[in-house]
Amino acid sequence: MSRYIAIIKSREYYSGDYDEYNHKLIESITDWEEVSDEDFKTLQSASYRLEFTLLERPTNVKAFVAKTIEDYKKLVKADNERIEQEKKAREEAALQRKFKKELKDKASKEKMLVKLAQDLGVEVKLPQA
Repeated sequence: MSRYIAIIKSREYYSGDYDEYNHKLIESITDWEEVSDEDFKTLQSASYRLEFTLLERPTNVKAFVAKTIEDYKKLVKADNERIEQEKKAREEAALQRKFKKELKDKASKEKMLVKLAQDLGVEVKLPQA
């Protein structure tokens, strides 16, 4: 079986700014080329030592769809919206749990108040809900 690969030579660097991002510079990239499994394994085993990265393209070229930067922008935007919706749902669930707990606490405090009033012989009027 053969594989289609490209080799990228890159390096990472820190810009020195006050941001937390490392940047990767692509110094070179080869054309896509068909290699045997044996060549692929050889290149793969040497990639770390010689500091290059192998990219493998699916052999079914019809299924391989190149993405544009605009597609990735849309993907990131949709993912950010999904994350925001999940965050709102978690906040709403936490608020509901807190509200239920407060109701439960109020009911238990009212029961305790009635019990204490009986023990002390004091009459207490509870507000009707």
